Amino acid sequence: MKIEAILGLVMAEINRAEKLHPVWPTDPVKAAAIPAEEAGELLKAANDYGEKRTSHQSMITEAVHTAASAIRFLKNLEEKNNE
Repeated sequence: MKIEAILGLVMAEINRAEKLHPVWPTDPVKAAAIPAEEAGELLKAANDYGEKRTSHQSMITEAVHTAASAIRFLKNLEEKNNE
């Protein structure tokens, strides 16, 4: 998969997710839990794919969700002055 295509999928997912869930948690632990949960779903999709219980597309979808939520985490993280 080309990087341009991947970035297009991730940006589309960010736009979709921000419309569906416009409020992002301000607590850093709760905010970090979102990409962690998405990464867990990616791991499950990969495991299921290895056992022939899901599709290649499921792994792509979960990887895109993981990347998009990680970007949203970074985007919404308040900048601190070297605390």
